[in-house]
Amino acid sequence: MVKGERETSGISRIHDNIRELVENCGYEYVGSELLVEDRRSVLEVFIDSLGGINVKDCETVSRRLGKMLDEGNPGLPERYFLQVSSPGVERPLLRFGDYERFVGKMVRIKLREAVIERKTLTGVIESSIDGKIVLLECEAGSLNILFENILKANLVFELPKSNKPGTKEKNRRRQQ
Repeated sequence: MVKGERETSGISRIHDNIRELVENCGYEYVGSELLVEDRRSVLEVFIDSLGGINVKDCETVSRRLGKMLDEGNPGLPERYFLQVSSPGVERPLLRFGDYERFVGKMVRIKLREAVIERKTLTGVIESSIDGKIVLLECEAGSLNILFENILKANLVFELPKSNKPGTKEKNRRRQQ
């Protein structure tokens, strides 16, 4: 495998066990991937919670997950690095339910097959249909995208739209 290539067979066998452990620790399981980077296997596990994630949260899950993985033979390579982290502000959308959860949010989607002659689209999730289709509003208009055509997707971080500090107050004073 080349740098950044995903290996899914090992992960698919332990996916449910990782999810169960993370949720038993009190966190949301976002997803996991087994990557090969510079000939090193890296098991990435993403966790989240309503209040956000800090280093202590990642350490707690990492220790428990490491112990679980060391005790069993989950189909991972003999040597791998375990990395537990927050999904970050540009959170990956891995399951169809993520698209339903983030309706109204800006996303960047990479497609397996081109739609309107493009394999990468950025837009706002309008809705989801029948667990199969994501309706995306982008510069080309509203598009129906089959979930199975989505290779990778992430939320797009947007700075809050606000005026400069004090601008609102100055405008209010001028109107009086």
